[in-house]
Amino acid sequence: MKKIKAGLGIMLLLSGVSFFESACHKTEKDNAESSATIALPPAIPAPNGSNWTEVVTTSPEGGFVMGNPKAPVSLVEYASFTCPHCAEFAKESMPKLRDEYIAKGLVKFEFRNLVRDPFDIALTLLARCRGAQTFFPISDQLFQEQGPMFERIQKVDKTELQRVSSLPQDEQMKAYIRLTGMSPFFGNRGLPEGAQGKCLIDQTAIKNLMDIRTLADKQNVTGTPMFVINGTVLEMGMTSPIWDQLEPALRGAFH
Repeated sequence: MKKIKAGLGIMLLLSGVSFFESACHKTEKDNAESSATIALPPAIPAPNGSNWTEVVTTSPEGGFVMGNPKAPVSLVEYASFTCPHCAEFAKESMPKLRDEYIAKGLVKFEFRNLVRDPFDIALTLLARCRGAQTFFPISDQLFQEQGPMFERIQKVDKTELQRVSSLPQDEQMKAYIRLTGMSPFFGNRGLPEGAQGKCLIDQTAIKNLMDIRTLADKQNVTGTPMFVINGTVLEMGMTSPIWDQLEPALRGAFH
């Protein structure tokens, strides 16, 4: 998992955090293997023949929520669009979580963006710009594009990065999106370039990201991805895949 520099507001993060600066979170905790055998409760049907994964809202904390609002288990993920472990979870584990827990009405899932570098801030502002209804599909697709995006960013000359970091804030954000090569990605998803510019300087949206960081600091969330189950932060190590640690904890939360 990727560590986050704690205590940095969005404005400081723009000038003070370098891309790929963070190191892996190395906290270790024994996995509750016995919980994997715990039987799950029966599925809770969604109203009017719908699917719980189609029920999406915004939380008071600024995250995006998917699933049964009254699910017996609440799961929060703090994640970053420039975190490789987050992308791995999104691609390999999120389908299992969605199909086996969220869709069955057993888990309410909340995604909170814990931004970790200027590129992440810019991507996050655009991914969140159109609200809850489009956020989850866009974030899934962003994680799919993370590898090619990293390759483009790593080819950027250091002098260009220094030049961009000295620009005014609104110009910085546009420049970071240009360097990621992701402007067409968002344009193809209903956010043309003009609208992107407005999203990137939305002060309310920026404050929401700062508020999420403040809350994460209070919960002692130090890396991404990190998970909170029914209000308790799940400590995970690097010795096992994320899902192998998360699923037993989820199952144990039902009892």
